[in-house]
Amino acid sequence: MTTVAANTVEIETTQLQSPVLRPHSRTWLPWALLGLWIVLFVYGERSIPYAGPSEWGLIGASSPAYALSILLVIVTFTIAVRQRNFRASVAATMAMVVVLQLPRAIATDMPMYSWTYKHLGVVDYVQHMHALAKGIDVYNGWPGLFGLTAWFSDVTGVSPMDIAHWWIPCFHLIFVSLIYVVARAWGLDPLKAVTAAYVAASLNWVQQDYFSPQAVALLLAAGILALIPSLRNGDRAGWLVIVLFAAITISHPLTPYWLLVIIGGLVVTRRIRPWWILIPLIAIALAQVIYNSDQVSHYSFFSGDFLANTQTNLSRWHFQPVLGQKLVSIGNKVQAISFWSATAISLLYMWRNKQPMWALAVVTFGGMFILGGVDYGGESIFRVYLYCLMGCSVVLAPMIVALLQASMKVYLGALGVLIVWTSLAVMGNTGSWYANVMPKSQVETSRIVLSQAELPAYLTIVAPTWPERSTWRYVDYARFNSGFDAPMILTSSLVGRHFDTDADYATFIEALESRTTASTYLVMTDQMQVYCWYFGILPWDALPNLKARLYQDKQHWEPFYDGGGISVFVHRVNTTASKSSEADEPAGSGGGPSSPTDSAPAGGSTEPESNPPDSPAPGAGPVAPEPPATPQAAAPTAAIGPPSASDGIGAGATFSTGSQR
Repeated sequence: MTTVAANTVEIETTQLQSPVLRPHSRTWLPWALLGLWIVLFVYGERSIPYAGPSEWGLIGASSPAYALSILLVIVTFTIAVRQRNFRASVAATMAMVVVLQLPRAIATDMPMYSWTYKHLGVVDYVQHMHALAKGIDVYNGWPGLFGLTAWFSDVTGVSPMDIAHWWIPCFHLIFVSLIYVVARAWGLDPLKAVTAAYVAASLNWVQQDYFSPQAVALLLAAGILALIPSLRNGDRAGWLVIVLFAAITISHPLTPYWLLVIIGGLVVTRRIRPWWILIPLIAIALAQVIYNSDQVSHYSFFSGDFLANTQTNLSRWHFQPVLGQKLVSIGNKVQAISFWSATAISLLYMWRNKQPMWALAVVTFGGMFILGGVDYGGESIFRVYLYCLMGCSVVLAPMIVALLQASMKVYLGALGVLIVWTSLAVMGNTGSWYANVMPKSQVETSRIVLSQAELPAYLTIVAPTWPERSTWRYVDYARFNSGFDAPMILTSSLVGRHFDTDADYATFIEALESRTTASTYLVMTDQMQVYCWYFGILPWDALPNLKARLYQDKQHWEPFYDGGGISVFVHRVNTTASKSSEADEPAGSGGGPSSPTDSAPAGGSTEPESNPPDSPAPGAGPVAPEPPATPQAAAPTAAIGPPSASDGIGAGATFSTGSQR
């Protein structure tokens, strides 16, 4: 055990006595393994775009070479650490980032995750209107990422879509680098610091890494954690902490309060100073809450219900997912609990040896206080794991290095634990791949629907997973009704229905007919079918049965688009109320599919870059659909895994399945 005071807080690191090792004669081995890893990764990655969805996620659907490439990185890293080979350890850490994250950019056509497009819609609005749609949704209340992206895109010419597409691998490269900086700031030597970075890279299964406010807030928070040790003597770094905190506060509603718990705990126990640093931080947080009082008034920030806040949406909605998803969920729980337990044991070891450990304990487990305060849309438990990840990685890194450098028997045991932990995390990280990949045809069709649907209207998805709110025009629909795009299945209590009886369909129509103020555009995709089956939202035959009934029910529905696994139906409503609302709209915006330029601000156009096959030309009427195939109720060849958490910060945000792991 060592205590380091690097002109900072007392830094606690844990060390086991390792045997004196003879000089290694096989220093070439990690590099040879990395060469083999490149071959396996390239071959395995090329299989990803052509694999079908699997109940066991990406690992079950892609070539075995991809899974072997992940295993090879784990072995390579442990050998490099055992040999005290810093450069090879860094290379293996970067390889872990590449193998887990690069496919999200190079094996896909568009940014992953349906909720990414809500964020892109806000950026598009800022670019078109040069202003925020205050009060429309929570994203416009915390616009840091969106305003910065709009500015960067305008200045550089790089489209927001491209930024979002490459965001995930770039985020992880920066995040891993910052973890190394944090570990060094807290007194770890270079090899232990890179081990902390490796742990964070391999065990981050929460997937808050996409183009989102949470991702930006996490990077900025890592900067604050790296600066905390320098506050021991009232260093001027306190002013930089305030600046970073302000940037976080205008970007994400939850992360500032996690940091306030950490900084407040360290100030109260006199681990850092000056004490008054809390005053501007609290003032900044309160000012943002007051500014967004119309949004935050809908939420309870201090519920005190610890057990309820640990629940996820799957348990709350009583879904019955398939076996693969259940096992992934159990695996993530086992990995998280064992990870936290190992960290707590390490801290306890430090305490029993009379080593100062309070500062690290506060940084590591400060996120646990979230569970006592907020529900956060069924995602609190996932944010807790995310916020604990950096501290746990720093605390465990010295222990992991010591075990890997011990006897061969101890090394093999430590290697086995890392393989199990990483395997469970990888399943949580990649299990949702085929649910969360957004086909280009869906993205373009969503833009066409937004550009051509009359205003006002409900642009409703049957069930979750669709790139809704993908353009600036979503604001006009949200002004009409904040829940204009909420999933019909969830808002109508139709979970679990087969739609194979008249009674099921009558319940569906009853919900539809309550919408008397505007027409409804109903969107259904093949991807929704697999998604809902996997999570137990709907049986496998439900959506084909419903689609067949929609075609037969000509009284209520007319086809608007059908092709590429996407179907859009329209239920038109012509009422005095709707005609009255049309009088306030720009010419041409109502009464049918409108031109993409309708309601567009000066200099802007809503026309998508290109139309998907069989889509209506801008301003044209609906496409004559292909005759529907007879619904097939056979089970899919495979299913998708658990999706990642959506950012979950929006009033009116739709159901987030990311909370289900």
